[in-house]
Amino acid sequence: MVNTTKLLNLFATAPKGLELLLVEELRALGATHPAEKLAGVIFSGDLTLAYKACLWSRLANRILLTLAKVPAATPEALYTGVQTINWSEHIDPEGSIAVHFVCSQSNITHTLFGAQKVKDAIVDQLREKFGVRPNVSRERPDVSIYVYLYRDEATISLDLSGESLHKRGYRIVSGSAPLKENLAAAILMRAGWPAIAKDDGTLLDPMCGSGTLLIEAALMAVDAAPGLERDYFGFLGWKQHQPKIWQNLLNEARMRKEEGMKSIPDIVGYDHDPISVKIAFENIERAGLLSKVHVEKRELSVFAPKANAKPGLVITNPPYGERLSDIVDVQPLYMLFAERLKQGFTGWKAAMFTGNPDLGKQMGLRAKKYYALFNGAIPCKLLLFDVQSEYFIDRSPAADNERRIHAAQKAVSEQDMQAVQMFVNRLRKNIKQVKRQAQKKGEASYRVYDADIPEYAFIIDITSESVNVQEYEAPRNINEEKVMRRRHAVLAVLPDILDISPDKIFFSIVK
Repeated sequence: MVNTTKLLNLFATAPKGLELLLVEELRALGATHPAEKLAGVIFSGDLTLAYKACLWSRLANRILLTLAKVPAATPEALYTGVQTINWSEHIDPEGSIAVHFVCSQSNITHTLFGAQKVKDAIVDQLREKFGVRPNVSRERPDVSIYVYLYRDEATISLDLSGESLHKRGYRIVSGSAPLKENLAAAILMRAGWPAIAKDDGTLLDPMCGSGTLLIEAALMAVDAAPGLERDYFGFLGWKQHQPKIWQNLLNEARMRKEEGMKSIPDIVGYDHDPISVKIAFENIERAGLLSKVHVEKRELSVFAPKANAKPGLVITNPPYGERLSDIVDVQPLYMLFAERLKQGFTGWKAAMFTGNPDLGKQMGLRAKKYYALFNGAIPCKLLLFDVQSEYFIDRSPAADNERRIHAAQKAVSEQDMQAVQMFVNRLRKNIKQVKRQAQKKGEASYRVYDADIPEYAFIIDITSESVNVQEYEAPRNINEEKVMRRRHAVLAVLPDILDISPDKIFFSIVK
């Protein structure tokens, strides 16, 4: 029988970038000396704390109970090390097990082989003792063993969570680009939602997809344990499981949720896709939040708060385009989102989670803060905004023109300026000739350059009010950096040569 007051060595795994938040969360739950490690947090606590982490952690993937660390430079050493543990204290000989094996910088490099060796060691020990052996089950085994082999040392643990804790049980079908529940929770925490919810502030998601951000926000607002609706944990079939302790924690969590459900701030989601709205509605229903979270089909172009809405948080995870063609399609979405914020949400907080922060920079709204996170293997940024006029950026064509010229002048090198001199000389010569002819004809618009020099494939047209610069798209075999350097050099010299303000120089690329 396990000593329920004994301090256990525990490890909580988490997605990359969530470690510091997880340290804070586990400390709040009562963990002893939580410390950040790569992809997780090491901490200590008694059995109650271990259960509590499984039930209440919004950020962790798994809660592991460390049983032993053994040398494992060879398959034989791994086998022997696993057998130093008395598995009859943990596993029913006629039960079921699963082994998850991860290795790094070790002689054993094949995870399936390593898992097989660990399984053999456990099964052989129990068969020798009892004449029977546990079965291997990939789906919801009685006991799940997690082995991490690093530099030929194996850390052998029981996976108390059984399966990833991000699986809350409310999401059966997700949208096309699902946001995992624990990542959604981290985004909400970084965006300041817990404090906003306590102040009864509103939460809106104009591109809610399958509703994960909405549901996680509601679970936080009503003080609902994220694992409360799960029907499976890895400790339920563990021989040292203490049902009474677990039941007490469940009872307390149910009471806290029941109390929290009496009052919840407005949480509303919109999406232009009716299928996403339907999925979100079903997920909300499974989460037991049907009357607490509202979702409906609505276009982003009409996104606005209700007249009586208390200012709070606008948060969203828009599509961000993994291919160049996608980026072209989604860029207007980011611009429109920023326009809706500026027009209707002054005084609110806003947060955008995106895998393309360059699109975020083009929104016309300056981020007050940002965090680097990962959505699976994709590096992402969480951009946080205060929707206040001092953070608004002028995105008019004239302002964009001026920014483009100033950026070019800043980027151009002395070497580039020397190289562009041939172009400068040709342009000055053309201006004298073409301008004189245009004046004689009474023409206000005229072309002063048309790819005269092949290396500088530009068209430059002058009108009475502006200069239009077009660049022929470079062939794919031309180095992109070289193309950018020439572009910067040309744009940098135009205001002086043409004697015109940068805000009146318009630029585009001709395909």
